[in-house]
Amino acid sequence: IRRLAEEFKVRIEMRQIGARQEASKLGGIGSCGRELCCSSHMSAFKSVSTNSARVQQLSLNPQKLAGQCGKLKCCLNYELDHYLEILEEFSDPKIILKSKKGNAVHQKSDIFKRVMLYSYENDSSSILVIPVDKVKDIIDMNKKGKIPEDLEAFAQQTQQMVGEETDADND
Repeated sequence: IRRLAEEFKVRIEMRQIGARQEASKLGGIGSCGRELCCSSHMSAFKSVSTNSARVQQLSLNPQKLAGQCGKLKCCLNYELDHYLEILEEFSDPKIILKSKKGNAVHQKSDIFKRVMLYSYENDSSSILVIPVDKVKDIIDMNKKGKIPEDLEAFAQQTQQMVGEETDADND
């Protein structure tokens, strides 16, 4: 630094930057196919935790969650508020849906399609895709002591899970 300052007759200051700032300076394309968030529109870098990935129901695979800087992707925080806002409209996933055919437990939620996926406790190979408003109707019925014959009447579709992914998982 001294040599450079003497050579160019200017004051040179050296600062250490973090991995996110380095990725921002270098730029690039993310796995989503867009310009990196940190180099396009983000100016403040908040700490990103795996809880953000859990809320968004993403696989906790570090290779998929890591950005080009080697840390958790900034977009996990960027989209988190939107996910939390939409998930408020969904029923509590811990609530068990009761029917005469059996109790159904929550497997997954798809906020984009506004559906919740359930399976019967005694038959986890069959997945019921039920719209959020219908899930709320079933919960209300259960609270009033009314138990439907089965949940298939409320489901948009029923999928068999025999080593294959559901349509909701493929999106």
